[in-house]
Amino acid sequence: MITFKFHGTSHGEGYSGVISGLPDGFTFDVEEVNKELYARKHGLGRSARQVYPDTVVFEGFDKQVTVNGDLRFFVANRSVEERPEITALRSGHSDVVGQARHPEMSVREIAEITSARNSVCYVVLGAICKQFLARRNIFTYHYVEKIGGIASRNRYRFGVSEREPHFEVLHCPCRYATNLMTQAIEQARVEGNSLGGTVAVGATGVPMGLGEILPYTERLDAVIAANLVGIPSVKGITFGIGDKYANMNGVQAHDKLTLQDGQIVYATNNCGGIVAGVSTGADILCHLTVKPVPTVKNVQTVDSVTKQAAVQHYERADVCVVPNVGVIADNILAYVLTNQILKQDK
Repeated sequence: MITFKFHGTSHGEGYSGVISGLPDGFTFDVEEVNKELYARKHGLGRSARQVYPDTVVFEGFDKQVTVNGDLRFFVANRSVEERPEITALRSGHSDVVGQARHPEMSVREIAEITSARNSVCYVVLGAICKQFLARRNIFTYHYVEKIGGIASRNRYRFGVSEREPHFEVLHCPCRYATNLMTQAIEQARVEGNSLGGTVAVGATGVPMGLGEILPYTERLDAVIAANLVGIPSVKGITFGIGDKYANMNGVQAHDKLTLQDGQIVYATNNCGGIVAGVSTGADILCHLTVKPVPTVKNVQTVDSVTKQAAVQHYERADVCVVPNVGVIADNILAYVLTNQILKQDK
């Protein structure tokens, strides 16, 4: 079983991590990890801070890493600085609830440790796991479905959509929607506002039988949900056709079975690749609801020192992180699946 620890802050030296439980002898490419870090950081809706690429350093290794016990890594921060205390509280950040849980810490200290910047560590872990899965012909993926109320008109096709020139802009398979989303993001940037949306996260090549039926906390969809909903800005998750189930009857809703080469297989995939906590052999597919980034301009709040009305604290911030949440979720899904495979291999 893979275990994982890290520490660091958003504006400190960087993030250090230790990964345990990867199979000894497994070799992976550092450059492939850096590609995922690049995708996590960059994009149309990101702030000016995201100009410089993130790179990971593995203790004792350079371009290739061969696992032999615990794996230690470090990702440096490009921006190392002291930042002022936050008193004009932001309701959508950890400012208020963080101090309720840790009254001994300042709001700035809490903001530094809870920053989504720490997702670099999860991407490092997931990028390694993606290389493990690829050798079993299992591949995770993501794509943007909606930003700011603008929905994609096209269906995503694994291995094809990524080759469309416009896909890199916002990770959306629809050129028309991408253009409208781009305009909406730029308008929000001008206004000091932010946009949310939905992103799909999936995996293809997952064999039937991965996961657990009992206990319910170990069901594959429960483990995936617990990990993906923990990503900052994610406020909801559905699997397969999700909310559409509410408008169907049982005959319409449930997937059909068929025979293929003498084996019973799922002919449709309303369920998103998981039934009773176990994979069906179809693509695992879930949809994440991503809230707008809470650091926006001209929002009324309360100052924690004066206890008077104030305009909430504002510092450089992303306008839209929906595609970047997709990258993070894509990598975390790879970790979850790798962990399940290693557990069941034993």
